[in-house]
Amino acid sequence: MSIFWSGLVTATAIWLAYLVALVIYRLYFHPLAKFPGPKYAAVSRWHEYFYDVHLQGKFIFYIEGLHKKYGPIVRITPDEVHILDSDFWETIFTKAGRVDKYDWLSGRFGNENSVLSTGPDDLHRTRRNALNPFFSRKKIIELQGVIRQKLKLLLSKVQEYQDSGAPFAINRGYMAFAEDVIMQYCFAHDYNSLDAPNWNPILHDPFRAVSISGNMSLQFPLLPKILNTLPQSWLVKLEPSYALVFQMQRDFAKQIVDLKSGKIDTLAEKASQGTVFSELLHGDLPPSQKSDLRLQDEAQLIIGAGLATTGWTLSVATFYLLSNPSVLARLQNELKEAIPTADKSDPTANLEWTELEKLPYLTACIKEAIRLSYSTTSRNARLFSKPIQYGSWVIPPRTPISMTIPFLNHDEDIFPNSTSFVPERWLDSPRTKNGSPLDRYFVGFGKGTRSCLGINLAYAELYLTLAATFRYFDFELYETDKTDVKLAHDFFLPFPKLESNGIRVIAKA
Repeated sequence: MSIFWSGLVTATAIWLAYLVALVIYRLYFHPLAKFPGPKYAAVSRWHEYFYDVHLQGKFIFYIEGLHKKYGPIVRITPDEVHILDSDFWETIFTKAGRVDKYDWLSGRFGNENSVLSTGPDDLHRTRRNALNPFFSRKKIIELQGVIRQKLKLLLSKVQEYQDSGAPFAINRGYMAFAEDVIMQYCFAHDYNSLDAPNWNPILHDPFRAVSISGNMSLQFPLLPKILNTLPQSWLVKLEPSYALVFQMQRDFAKQIVDLKSGKIDTLAEKASQGTVFSELLHGDLPPSQKSDLRLQDEAQLIIGAGLATTGWTLSVATFYLLSNPSVLARLQNELKEAIPTADKSDPTANLEWTELEKLPYLTACIKEAIRLSYSTTSRNARLFSKPIQYGSWVIPPRTPISMTIPFLNHDEDIFPNSTSFVPERWLDSPRTKNGSPLDRYFVGFGKGTRSCLGINLAYAELYLTLAATFRYFDFELYETDKTDVKLAHDFFLPFPKLESNGIRVIAKA
């Protein structure tokens, strides 16, 4: 027994000595030791856990506070620096070319095989190049038939609410619409979420649960793997929303198996266009990139991204348009002139993305909605193989350098009165006070080789949906205020207050 206790004491002493040595190294000898920032941020990541897990997605605000105290470059964790400088965005994300992504930040969703989570540039290039053709402008123009079909169904549901006079959460309708579109495009069928009563439940719900739990998974990467070994019935008792997550994952797995057996190819042949995953399986991806798990992870990413960001941008646009009568009136006048009449049997029939994007005020409203909805709120980090110069600081190679979209979008030097919805700021080829085109600072879809894959699909849905919704209906907000869209939590995606009931409206008769 004495040998056991002696060994335990020795092991404990070695462990404590290691911790002391690690602290000393990180404080005084680490390549980032002289960079500005609090000492505890240099020592460990526990402060990130506190803000992002315990306080539920508040680390973004903590970083903002660090910049106010320490300046534009701050060491926010032992191995990462964050930069707050709108003009430096191009250096990191555009001019740098192909660079690696920070693997550690990709572990939040437990789908490390997706293109979004891919760290090494060469592997990302292989996966991204296989998907790019399906989301080209030409392909999305061809997809407008599907978008119109689903939009027609959304408008009919809004009409039912108008007839009844009942308030409804239009954000859920937008999420259901975006979900049915991307599901159709990926698999040639969908869950028909637009027909769900009050749009409940829809895939938005499990994706929301995954986003919220992602901050915990980020801090404890083994946790998702451990949980996956437990019976799903246990986990559902711990967190009921996991039931939808598991159902979603089982369904995606079945979709991939059915595709490989040719069952879904039959559906794809009947569709007006090919499906993403049918063509992906028949394409020239290496066999190692066509495994069931790899494609399941890819499906989860594409479906989630396809519904969450577009649905939220439509929600934000709707809130701000209804909160600004003069803006709404100007938009509706432009839409009435561009769409003078409507076929009541199919009000979407004459809507063309390529024509709607020529409308300057609609375009300005969409860009301003994208700016205030942020796309993603999690910091974006890149790793460079060579030193990067920022001011007087030389950032060592392979150091994660991160920047954050909301910080740029609220730079008052670039976007004066940045918290307000001002579409006029985008009209007439505007420039900032430093003489640069304002579009230089438009980062709603990211920049560079890892910019948003679905930018064309998002734009097509935004143009068609906002044009139709505000051309054919008049709304008023119902028990909804700015706290229902204002960023309160960073769960990779922007979240307002957790108790929000959504963007509730009444469709006026």
